[in-house]
Amino acid sequence: MMRYMIILLLMSGLFADGYEHKSERHINKELSHLGLLKEQNRDVKQILKEFRKQLEDFEEFKENIEFKRKELFVKDVLETAELDKLNHILDEKAHEIENDFLQKMHAILTPSQREKFIRHFDDWEVE
Repeated sequence: MMRYMIILLLMSGLFADGYEHKSERHINKELSHLGLLKEQNRDVKQILKEFRKQLEDFEEFKENIEFKRKELFVKDVLETAELDKLNHILDEKAHEIENDFLQKMHAILTPSQREKFIRHFDDWEVE
């Protein structure tokens, strides 16, 4: 029974709405238009599971960076170099997650599936 619940949970992630609530982010990534093979579907589910975990970790990381930026702002003198450093760290982490995800997807998709996938490229952006 637990196995079925896990499968349903993973599959629901493929069809979830793009609903955002505070620190909670659901991935609206319906991929049926790609025509994935059984093995590809299994691999994509694993990639999405890892991507979700990375996004959860990123949200916590982002909150920490935002807290540090607020601390900088309330000081008597705004240290813009430090602010730039924090912004760069945040951007770098987001790009790292995106690149990891896209690299894994690229490896398992056929050229025609990549063409279909890229039409919704913006949906996968880490913010």
